[in-house]
Order: sequence, then structure tokens, then C-alpha cells
Amino acid sequence: MAANLLIHIPHASLYLPRDFWRDVAVDREVIDKNLHFMADYKVDELVRDIDCHKVIAKYSRLYCDVERFQNDANEPMAKLGMGAVYTHLPGGAQYRQVTPERREEIIRQAYEPHHVQLNKLSQKIVTQHGLCMMIDLHSYSNDLVRKLFGYTENLPDICLGYDDEWFSGNDALKLKSYIEQLGYSCALNYPYAGALVPMDFYRNKMPGLRSVMLEVNRRVYLEGGTVRQESVRDISKLIKYIANEF
Repeated sequence: MAANLLIHIPHASLYLPRDFWRDVAVDREVIDKNLHFMADYKVDELVRDIDCHKVIAKYSRLYCDVERFQNDANEPMAKLGMGAVYTHLPGGAQYRQVTPERREEIIRQAYEPHHVQLNKLSQKIVTQHGLCMMIDLHSYSNDLVRKLFGYTENLPDICLGYDDEWFSGNDALKLKSYIEQLGYSCALNYPYAGALVPMDFYRNKMPGLRSVMLEVNRRVYLEGGTVRQESVRDISKLIKYIANEF
């Protein structure tokens, strides 16, 4: 696999640290249910055997969501209580009380170390190879989209998210065509849009980084709680194509 490839996996973890529970205001059963419901469940298993750089979030998004903007003023999902430090679940139920001081503690413990690692590694790859090709890897379910956005119409097997500044529209169409050749339906920036860019590149408009998001529908790769090996092979083909072509 290409030495300049970086896979970012922000939402696969199910780990909740002990201090998470001191803020929780609902029954443990509610947390256990949503822990799996909201995770990009086992999406990391799709790329377990791919030899490349990876940055995988340590904590569940119920503790800290490293995909969000750190400042709630810049994060659209914060108005739903789902910024970098969630207080609410999809559908609007509040599950924990977080003071501003506690929020900063969680940011220091979970958010900042993750982004330090992502910034350093992506810059190192650019320094060594001239280009870092980043894949922001996620999964989703129809039920989660319904709870978040209120619809499930025409949800694709794979959502391809991109921003023109970091991955061109022509390249997105080329990648969409390849995904369809593999036998999967694909939509651009639907139901999710964009792709995470390491903050040093994002803020400073630094050259040398490209980023695209893959959102794989759970129906594609999960059979009950088991990952389909056919899906592992196809996602490996897709990632190899990205590494070689872009």
C-alpha cells in the first residue's frame, strides 16, 4: 500500500473511561444501547489488514467526538447537544450534564491528544512523500440517519464525502464511478458531507494534503454483528484504488 496513505477512524471505539460515568444522568441501559447504535460499529475491521498509517480515536464518541470542531460556535451539530463533547443523544434526549470546566477537561484528555497525533503524522507524511492522501473512514445506519435528519430516502451503500478544496469534484466523480463498478450504490455528500482535514492544514491552508470521506452503510458489511469478508475484500480494493490513483 502507498506509504503516503493515512486512514482516520474517529467513531469505531466503544471505550468509555471511568470518569465518563460521573456526568451521566440516565440509566446505564440507555448508554449501552446508544454506545453501539452511534458507533461506526466494527468499521475498523474493514481495514485491519491494510498496511498503512492509521489514526484511530481511543474513546467512544459518547465521551468525546474528535470529528467535530473543538469550538461549539463553529460546529453545526452543537446546537443539538452533539458538539465535540455531547450532552444529548440523537432524537434530543439529554444523557449527561457537563459544566464548561468539565468540558475543557474532556477536551484536554481526549480531543487535543488525538488532533496532535493527526497533525504530526499527516505533516510527517507530507514532509517525507510530498503528499498525504487521507481517508476519513466511517459507517452509518439508516436508523441513525432517520433519528438525526428525519429521512431515509435513497440512502446509498457508500456515501462519498469531500470538499473541493481538499478533493476535486472531478476526482470525486471518478471515485464514485469506481465504487459503482464494484457493485455498490454511491452518492456524493449524501447523507453526510465533507471530510475531516487535520487542523493545521485546515487553518493554515497548508499544501500537500488530500482528504476524502467514506461512509459505508452497515447493511453493506455487517451480517448481524459479523463483518462480511466479501466487504473486507471490496473495501480493500477501493482503498488500494484511492492510494494508487489520487
